[in-house]
Amino acid sequence: MQRKNMDKKDFMQIIKKRRSIRSFKSDPVPEEDLEKILDSARWAPSSANSQPWDIVVVKEQAKKEQIQKSVEKVIERIKELRDFPFLKTFTAHYMLEAPVQLVVVGDPRFKYVSMMHSVEPNVEQFAFWGSVSMAIQNMLLTAAALDLGSVVFTNFYPEEVKSLLNIPDRLQVVCILPVGYPNEEKEPPVRRSLNDFVHWGDFDSQKIRSDNLIEEAHKDPYGVQVKNY
Repeated sequence: MQRKNMDKKDFMQIIKKRRSIRSFKSDPVPEEDLEKILDSARWAPSSANSQPWDIVVVKEQAKKEQIQKSVEKVIERIKELRDFPFLKTFTAHYMLEAPVQLVVVGDPRFKYVSMMHSVEPNVEQFAFWGSVSMAIQNMLLTAAALDLGSVVFTNFYPEEVKSLLNIPDRLQVVCILPVGYPNEEKEPPVRRSLNDFVHWGDFDSQKIRSDNLIEEAHKDPYGVQVKNY
């Protein structure tokens, strides 16, 4: 059977080129590209086709600055709890640099529609969180395919963002995706080899990562990412 060629870019190359971008140019995001990113969320798989997501598009600088106040409070709180080396210079100012912020909102009521409701709570949770996460991944990959950058950002108080954007109480703010043209070039990060995390038939307990590594990540999550583990 002849394989169909992708129109412009090989899909695996798009996956491999995606980076978490934390510096953006001021150039506006073309409306047609923004619509493609949003439309890619629409086509994500979801439990029972529930599509339990809403997306608030934020462009107004005043609103972004209001959101940033919540970001700053969270950063200060993290500094009180942790002594991460990167926090010495971390301000998340890149959130204000990005021309667009996509505030991803989930509707947790759709956990109820899962066939696993009241059967297995962990699987039931996936009906909600997994579905929203797949929409987020679609948007990240589409942005990369369009030579735009983004990152999954969660350092804010969700209830404050809900209030700022008039999001109903029953919904949950999951993350914010800043979107814009990258103002940085990043090398591919260290990735585990397939042999490190693929198990054939049964789980190979020798491959499970050590508690020491988890403790290192707890002390410095950015530091542990660059280690060859």
